[in-house]
Amino acid sequence: MNKKDFNSLETLGFSIFRDMHTERVYPNWMLRYFETLTESEQRVYFHSFRQVTDQMYSEDYLIDRLKWILKYPAIEMEYDLYVHAKLDLDFYYPAVFKPEKWTQLEEKYFDRFNEDILSVLESQENQAFSPNDSGDTHPF
Repeated sequence: MNKKDFNSLETLGFSIFRDMHTERVYPNWMLRYFETLTESEQRVYFHSFRQVTDQMYSEDYLIDRLKWILKYPAIEMEYDLYVHAKLDLDFYYPAVFKPEKWTQLEEKYFDRFNEDILSVLESQENQAFSPNDSGDTHPF
């Protein structure tokens, strides 16, 4: 496959993705998000979406999680989905990801996820026990 063929396939894929939004195949919140993006941002979103869904048996799990992922300004779709999956008590990776894909995500993001979780926990701990809060609620 040469570069021209690849560009044609990519353009076709993006066109189909855009049409699926126009035809309201995806949920309304996905449509609203897509409509707020410039065309170049739509293409980046499309590439991220395809990168993740190519690792999965079905895009359904991703679409369910996108409702929460798209609420934040900085989207790193693959990592964000990984975080949601790790925090989902009902998540069973063999039913969602193709063989070896979850293992690859674990290798790629496990350390980062643990650092992020520790950071959040430390932040919450610091807020709960701030030095300005003596814990004394007695008036005298």
